[in-house]
Amino acid sequence: MKLRKVDFYLDWPRSKKIINLRRFIIANLMKKGEVIRWSIVDIKDSVESSNIKTIRIKAVLIDPVTL
Repeated sequence: MKLRKVDFYLDWPRSKKIINLRRFIIANLMKKGEVIRWSIVDIKDSVESSNIKTIRIKAVLIDPVTL
């Protein structure tokens, strides 16, 4: 088992309601590995579109074991 720290930005469309934000973030994190812990560090309006916010996330993930 290998732990990995990630720090990345995720685009949050305004069509996704805040009540579903946790599920949206975890679904995106699971693409990178098994989630141990995560936190939102910052939320900003996107420069490119008024319908998107950019979320900065820090997380600790378990990399899948390859044999």
